[in-house]
Amino acid sequence: MRLTFLTMLILLLSCSPSMNLTKEEATKLDPVLQKLFLSDESDESQLDVGMRKDGEKEYAVIIRTSDVEALRAAGVTPGSVFDDVVTTRVTKSELKKVLGLSSVRAVQNGSKNILH
Repeated sequence: MRLTFLTMLILLLSCSPSMNLTKEEATKLDPVLQKLFLSDESDESQLDVGMRKDGEKEYAVIIRTSDVEALRAAGVTPGSVFDDVVTTRVTKSELKKVLGLSSVRAVQNGSKNILH
């Protein structure tokens, strides 16, 4: 019985979509944002985090890309676009999609503005 449970658990985990970064994806991603993929309980104090209506967290990012339309096709809505720089807010799963796009060169953490 215990062996069957463990086998089922391993199969279930192996079939779930991976949120691990490849080396190529990690080189495109700001170190602060990389921490999102290291654990479910990462420190978000350096991130501009919002909440969507469905309760999913979204993060402010700056994307350097040669193809804004590829971002739109991936389900990302650009905020501001200036040459190859795009600002937007993405969920963790959208961020993973963005990193897989060949037209994306870099994704940086959006700045968090605090009144002093």
